[in-house]
Amino acid sequence: MSVTEGLDPVAAIAALEARLAATSRATRPHEHAAAAYRLGLARAESPVGDPADNLRQALDRYALAASIFDPRHDPVEHARVLNAAAAAHRGLGRRRRAADLFAQAAALFEAEGNDQERAAALNNLGLTRAELGDRDAAVAAFDEAADLFDVDTADGRRGRASTLHNRGQARAAGGTADDLRAAIADQREAQAAVERDEAPYHHALVDHSLGVAASGLADLDPDERNAHLMTAIDAFGSSLATFTRAAFPYQHTLALHNLGRALAATGELRDLRRALVYFEDALAVLDPRLHADAWRHAHASLERAEAELARREGGPVSRAVNFVTLAATMASTERIPLLRGRLKRLLNLPGPARDSALAELALASTTLDQAAATGYITDEIVVLMEMPNEGLEAALAARMFAHRHLDGDIRLAADRALDAAVGEALGLSQRLLVREHLTSLGFERP
Repeated sequence: MSVTEGLDPVAAIAALEARLAATSRATRPHEHAAAAYRLGLARAESPVGDPADNLRQALDRYALAASIFDPRHDPVEHARVLNAAAAAHRGLGRRRRAADLFAQAAALFEAEGNDQERAAALNNLGLTRAELGDRDAAVAAFDEAADLFDVDTADGRRGRASTLHNRGQARAAGGTADDLRAAIADQREAQAAVERDEAPYHHALVDHSLGVAASGLADLDPDERNAHLMTAIDAFGSSLATFTRAAFPYQHTLALHNLGRALAATGELRDLRRALVYFEDALAVLDPRLHADAWRHAHASLERAEAELARREGGPVSRAVNFVTLAATMASTERIPLLRGRLKRLLNLPGPARDSALAELALASTTLDQAAATGYITDEIVVLMEMPNEGLEAALAARMFAHRHLDGDIRLAADRALDAAVGEALGLSQRLLVREHLTSLGFERP
């Protein structure tokens, strides 16, 4: 068992420092070098302290290890240290130094016939060259790396897929139609390189990059524009199956925003409505202080979508009305996930903001005809029944608040839709409880 197993990062580093100090360089040089290397890795990966300072301390330990591991006699060990040092330099923004070290490490691994670690070093070399703007050299490194991974192992399949994804991104950076077609081919190959359930996060990254490349190609290939947009829409949607708001909020937001842009580009009114909903949801996740650029882009996209929707509809349309209008066009199988995402977000708002947003949504649903409103409210209740009871109570109170601001036939239609929805959504016992609660809020069955 490792002496650091189960320890927190600070304790783990302290244990490695102690091991290094207790291992004599004079009498046990290889063990001393190995301890320095492991300490460098722990420093570089530590979530505690200043990241740049951690990397600088890691480089000191790597320098110690490299001075002991002789490349003539310990080529693999020396190469591993160079590879780790290159990663640290890259993290510090010293990309040219990083590229030199990755190339040296790859050459040592090649001399020893160590294809797997050579492939990893070449993949990192490609990434660094891409960051330096040397796209052709980056692609060359990825080309060399892709054929070295052992695809009979899970790690090898993931490594090859990651390299193909990186190569696709490097090609896409060229920006021409041919570059984007080559990038799409790389992303397709990356998808096929490893099963989705074996590497879900990788697949989500590949899906997103495929969507970006296809969106870009749609602007350059008017004859196939719609096909490219459909590819992008499918790819972004697929990425969101993994990039959920709860697990990967930032990636979720980027994918949602890019999906909205692809939808808005189709020119279809229903797609424009969906795009506006997705831009809203993206902005709800982004913090303008922490993600200023992404927030500005998403907000600009939302404003463009609102302006286009107003042009199509002959005047401004509230976001709540847009949402319920979109939801009303959907079958329950599609509407329920849309409602689930929106209601979860609104119910997590602070009390007054939550109540106001729920009431606005309820009031917007009264603009639907009675049949559409009944379908919408039915699925709303189905979703609310999945959530803690206070969510249902808050939503029903907001709906009753909205109904009290309606007059005459409009209120009667809204009350009928609500009453019918309760009957359709719930079994007998739940129906009785909900109707009793509505009565306590002042609701009278029509």
